[in-house]
Amino acid sequence: MTPSPYWHGAPPGAPGPAPYRDMPPHSGTRPAASFGRRLSARVIDYTVIGMAVVLFFILVSFLAEASLRGGELADRYFDAWAMLFFFGTGPVMFLHDWLCNAAHGRTLGKAALGIRVVRRDGGPLRQGQSAGRAAIFGLPQAVPCLGGLFTLIDCLSALADSESARTLHDRAAGTVVVRG
Repeated sequence: MTPSPYWHGAPPGAPGPAPYRDMPPHSGTRPAASFGRRLSARVIDYTVIGMAVVLFFILVSFLAEASLRGGELADRYFDAWAMLFFFGTGPVMFLHDWLCNAAHGRTLGKAALGIRVVRRDGGPLRQGQSAGRAAIFGLPQAVPCLGGLFTLIDCLSALADSESARTLHDRAAGTVVVRG
């Protein structure tokens, strides 16, 4: 059998490939990333972001101490850091996911595990898709307790989709996380 000269194996005028989740398993597309890989990538991302925030906190603390020349730090300084600690996770995760996925289709954790985010048709993410996906994942984390609960449910929803392991933020943005 000779290979088809057409990129999707169908004659001109025939419909192109179906969306990613509807493709047969041996159609040459990249396989969906497993829940374990996705979870491990998130752990790496949270670790990297956590270390960056701690280093930033230390740097700002030293600068504040130096600028006061040995004076006492105001309570407002500590209140500001407490607010950042409790409410700042969401915006930081939003920016990290949005910018990394828009630029490269992967965050640092995803790159380390060899997975990436693509559109359902297999193409690279659009800017709006990346921002929407990141907003649904990251911004709820700015709400103490309830935001974490929403994020947990969002991520565990990937277990309900055994075929492509899509989460709520993947479904809303029309994306899938694949190996490769």
